[in-house]
Amino acid sequence: MTEGVSASMFKKIKDFLIGRKVGDITPAEAHKIQKASYVLNNTEIKKRFSPTYESMLKGLESEEKQVFEGTVWYLAKIAMNKPKYQQNIVDLLEKKSKEKGINPEFKEYIKTHLQNILSKNNL
Repeated sequence: MTEGVSASMFKKIKDFLIGRKVGDITPAEAHKIQKASYVLNNTEIKKRFSPTYESMLKGLESEEKQVFEGTVWYLAKIAMNKPKYQQNIVDLLEKKSKEKGINPEFKEYIKTHLQNILSKNNL
């Protein structure tokens, strides 16, 4: 570096001689920004929505009574309060109650809640 010239002064002189102002971007940087913008604007955004109750379904496979009954209770509550999920939840619970090897006590619990859902919503 030249004697008597500070680093900031040297940068300003260099930028002036090259024709670049502070805050300007290089052509390579501009190309990267343009390419990224094109990709963002022209790629298809995949909107995947999964209902909130789907994260609870693994509770239906539990052998623990409290977990199983809690899952069925919450699913029934969602079905009674959210008409758009109602039919899917009813189908899931009916399918679960017809599985072979399910605890008879669990089967009765499901049937009770299915009756509550169906009677409340006249399905």
